[in-house]
Amino acid sequence: MVIIDKLYIPDNLKIHGGLLATILIKNVPEDLLKELKRLKVELGCKTWAELLAKLVNSGKTILLTKENLEEMRIGVQEFLKLKSAVSSMWADAPTVLEELRRSRRHEAH
Repeated sequence: MVIIDKLYIPDNLKIHGGLLATILIKNVPEDLLKELKRLKVELGCKTWAELLAKLVNSGKTILLTKENLEEMRIGVQEFLKLKSAVSSMWADAPTVLEELRRSRRHEAH
């Protein structure tokens, strides 16, 4: 049996004539478990083993710190503020479509 902190990997077990490895992970934080469940659904995995295989085979590692997440959250909020400001400015005439057509006619001349 291999024991690595909170990850327990028992020696291979014989089931139906084949070998099956089992992984037991203890004390998983609730937010991490929610994220793993979301990934399982998003990636269309039927089993945890399938999710683990996809994550391992993806070859991509993305590490986000709390600071990265906070920067992304602020960026999204700022974008939504900008979108709201632009939308309110274009509520009256000329419409965005009219202005786009006018600018294209100007470029053609």
